[in-house]
Amino acid sequence: MFTIQEIQEYVGNFRKRKIRLLLALLVSASLLTVSSCYLYDGFNKRFVIYVVLSLGTGVLLVCPRPDRWYTAVPVLGCYLLLAPIKIFQRMELPVHDMSRIGEGVKLANVFIILFIYAVFLLFFQRIRFALGIGNIALLIITIVNYYVCLFRGASLSVNDLLATGTAFTVLNNYHLTMDSELWYSILYFCFFIAWGFWCDIPMRGKKYHMAVTAASLCGIAGFYLFWNVSDYLKKFEIQGHYWNLSENQSLNGFLVSFGVSMQEMAMKKPEGYSQEELLRIVNDIQDEYPCKNTLDQQLPNIICIMNEAWSDLRILGNLETSEEFMPFYDALTDNCVKGNTFVEILGGLTANSEFEVLTGDSLAFLAPAAIPYQLQVNHDMYSVARVLREQGYHTMAMHPSTAETWNREKVYRYLGFERFIDVSRFETEYLYVGNFLSDECNFNEIIWQFEHKEQGVPLFLFDVTIQNHASYYGNTDIILNVKKLGDVPAEEAGYLYDVDTYLNLIKLTDNAFQMMVEYFQEVEEPTIICMFGDHQPKLYDDFYNAMFRGSQLSEEEQRALMYITPYVIWANYDVQFPEYGDLSANYLGAALLECAGVKLPPYYRFLLQLQKNYPVISRYTVETLEKEDMVRQYRMLQYNHLMEKNYLKELFVFE
Repeated sequence: MFTIQEIQEYVGNFRKRKIRLLLALLVSASLLTVSSCYLYDGFNKRFVIYVVLSLGTGVLLVCPRPDRWYTAVPVLGCYLLLAPIKIFQRMELPVHDMSRIGEGVKLANVFIILFIYAVFLLFFQRIRFALGIGNIALLIITIVNYYVCLFRGASLSVNDLLATGTAFTVLNNYHLTMDSELWYSILYFCFFIAWGFWCDIPMRGKKYHMAVTAASLCGIAGFYLFWNVSDYLKKFEIQGHYWNLSENQSLNGFLVSFGVSMQEMAMKKPEGYSQEELLRIVNDIQDEYPCKNTLDQQLPNIICIMNEAWSDLRILGNLETSEEFMPFYDALTDNCVKGNTFVEILGGLTANSEFEVLTGDSLAFLAPAAIPYQLQVNHDMYSVARVLREQGYHTMAMHPSTAETWNREKVYRYLGFERFIDVSRFETEYLYVGNFLSDECNFNEIIWQFEHKEQGVPLFLFDVTIQNHASYYGNTDIILNVKKLGDVPAEEAGYLYDVDTYLNLIKLTDNAFQMMVEYFQEVEEPTIICMFGDHQPKLYDDFYNAMFRGSQLSEEEQRALMYITPYVIWANYDVQFPEYGDLSANYLGAALLECAGVKLPPYYRFLLQLQKNYPVISRYTVETLEKEDMVRQYRMLQYNHLMEKNYLKELFVFE
């Protein structure tokens, strides 16, 4: 006879088994249904695999875990031999075909996956939690990396994690789609997550925890020796590919690329760096490039606009459209200087171009994954804003989005801005193009702030627009269309809707810029307006394939053209600006100060001389230039300016 308690336990266990069985059936059925939608293309190897994975995931949810160590240990061993290799493959294949993965890279990525398991094991003290939750974390990273690559063309970096808040502010403007390879990876992950939670060693107690802790610490220590002490990475020439960031994952795999970028985040102290050497450089600057105040009138108002994704795609090659998309910019010739800005980013990381222009520091000396606004700019430092503020300017920053994006609310204070106007503080009517405030709205706000500034006090206003932010899908009316790309007619080029959308946005920017220039032409106060693009947009491959077809340009030369945007500096009074030609973004702030005729501290005088000798300093060119004496001095001055909180004040004094 059964007791009442035994009957109740049996019924309770039966209900639990029934619920688990129903859950397993639901999971398997759901996975099989979605897999058939994305993966079915006939009865073949892939069909068999996705059926087995779908059913296997459900079976693992109801199958009892091994309850004897002599069965649990072999199962765990099989998991650790198979799962990391397959997970590495499924992290890569949604993004690239792995045909270019370098020698030795596979093992390095597998070691990182095992290291992740060891860290989770140390924290959770349970093998099944370490494997299951570790794989959940890797799945999340895989999905995020897929969309970062899709929208920006380069894999997820360390600082993307620091910029999560910024990403959420623009996420609703992207259309999240999924291809078959991504779903195939998700399916594999579901199976290995279920298998990971199923694995366990049926032992408990103090000795068990001591053994688990020792094993996890050994795994972590082993990885440290492999990564930092052994010559494995050097032996197989595993390193970051920094001019073309999209190359990193295709050659190194995501986890190794991410690890290398973390390793190189810090700016290394330059060889020969010392206080004495810095003072010698400053004294040389004072002697060779004395301070000159070229201003023969009252201090001009200065409006500097970093226009989101403002670029001239004609730089890539022949681009014929149904009508001109930059007619006003093209026709602007009086009292202005124009050229190309060489930037370090494509399709994103806006704050990096902003950093270079405002500070005069170059990203070429920083790790490729660096976003200075997130890490290095954490103390008061000199910038264009502070230089002007010390000469009597009211300094104001403006951006038609939230103050938190790219940490701007803190950074602008560090750089010397007295006021920051985000979207919540706009005084003019909100006008939208798609999901973002338009450049017309943005420029109307600039005019309002100018009209309400303190009389007799010159204004420096730095504005970051947002109208032309990706993605380029249905966020404006299509008025002009692409007709020809290179030698390829538009109808033969493939998908170009994003290009048409983007060029229509650029036309709206051109119209808004014309409106603002015409307004300031009638203003009596001397005023200078500078506008430049932070980066080119990342468009679909069909566009680039058509533009470069038959161009005879190498892949490297094609890529270099994608890092160029225009700049223009215009004044509402008669003036002959210096001709700067093409320059990298780190020089543009110094050039603007020179055009305004204000006093320049030694650092910015040095930049102007450096630009004459080396017009473009970038990650692409710095390796060939770093042994040049002036470039070596520049690296030292930047290190002091950016990395030292007690930086050399003599760099920024006025005579």
